[in-house]
Amino acid sequence: MKGVHRRSSGARARPRTGERAHLRIDALAAGGAGVGRLAGEVVFVPATAPGDLVEVELDRSARPARGRLLRVVEPSPDRVAPPCRFADTCGGCDWMHVRLEAQQAAHEQILRQAIARATSLAEADLPPIRLHPAPLALGYRSRARLFARAERGEVRVGYRAPRTHAVVAVDRCLVLGDAIAPLPGELPAVLRGAVGEGDVLVSRGASGRPVVEIQWRGQLPPAVWKLLDERTARAEWAGARVTLDGAREAASFGDPRTTILGADGSPLLLPPGGFGQPSEEGAAVLARRAAELAHLDSTRPPHLVELFAGSGTLSVLLGRGAPRAAAPDVPADAAAPAPGLASFTAVELSPEAVACLRQNLAARGLAGKVIEADADQHPIPARTDVVVLDPPRGGAPGAARAIAASGARVVVYVSCDPATLARDLGVILRGGFEITDIEAVELFPQTSHIESIVRLSRSRRPAR
Repeated sequence: MKGVHRRSSGARARPRTGERAHLRIDALAAGGAGVGRLAGEVVFVPATAPGDLVEVELDRSARPARGRLLRVVEPSPDRVAPPCRFADTCGGCDWMHVRLEAQQAAHEQILRQAIARATSLAEADLPPIRLHPAPLALGYRSRARLFARAERGEVRVGYRAPRTHAVVAVDRCLVLGDAIAPLPGELPAVLRGAVGEGDVLVSRGASGRPVVEIQWRGQLPPAVWKLLDERTARAEWAGARVTLDGAREAASFGDPRTTILGADGSPLLLPPGGFGQPSEEGAAVLARRAAELAHLDSTRPPHLVELFAGSGTLSVLLGRGAPRAAAPDVPADAAAPAPGLASFTAVELSPEAVACLRQNLAARGLAGKVIEADADQHPIPARTDVVVLDPPRGGAPGAARAIAASGARVVVYVSCDPATLARDLGVILRGGFEITDIEAVELFPQTSHIESIVRLSRSRRPAR
């Protein structure tokens, strides 16, 4: 009868929120939350470790259901006391409460499951994952993104609280390297009197001194500009750059470019605010493995194309088989060149990154063609033998389709997101490739973030 609502069964409706329950955490998921089951229903619970028995407040309005951790009833052997006093409130290190070995095992499992799910391959049919542990669990970052917000005349500088835009003030961050570790504590005084909020990128610059990149949405008083000028003039900082929302140009002080140690042992320039891996040691491992996996046993020198080349963190090794120009500044103890290349082409969209890439290659006497273009839309030349790509978190759907249709024989895909990696691999595999190697590089210890490398080799020609 119209206007009368009856439940389809006599069962009492389950409450959507506020219900308390106990559950055991079985695993860690991409994104950092622990995963448990309650009467067969999957529940995600942040700040938990595999094996924890926890009491949670359920929110079944979310899909999958989420649980707010109320207390740990029975801690897992994989749960540890975080060394950082901000660990419970700061969103920077979501796995600092998890034993390092358990973090690594979770990274492997998340990566394996993502690839298997998206490619329809059985996990057992994938090659074993080779893991590269981080040399340091703390103090490993040579760069970081902080957040700043002016509140009642004071500026809070730190990280976003989990799942919110609130800024948790941090005066010293344990995962930052010595050169930049004091900056979270110093920046509130530098930005005093500001109105608004912004992102603050901190990194190492010339001579290992800090570089500060401020992207501000609001107003900065004259005192801020004066302090930035003084810090760089006294060589306390190598450089600083400020971009105000709506301004046509950024204001620079000193040399605001980031300088890291490249994988070949020589300095590597990055543009202000440009992309770079958080750890120099980890970045070197990543670059070396990418170059080694890109090697192609062939009777003729191969043609190699690098997509999303950035400032050249991989290029300085990938391009070493290309013809050299004079290179007086290349260290004498640098590794021997890779086997000869017929050609090396690097594609990158950012003009500032392209400028640094060309400078980094020239400083090493490396020859190659650098193209300023959208790597996700750039065609793969017909003669290409090897493609190496290191796209941003969103992946490379366009490049994946181009690779699948190309004549390339080997693909090395470097990724920071298992989901988009797996999606793109599914496309590339349809071009007649098979996965030969999967590696995980621990660039982000204490966090759920995963850096991986996958090598694919063509087993048959693409379908036409």
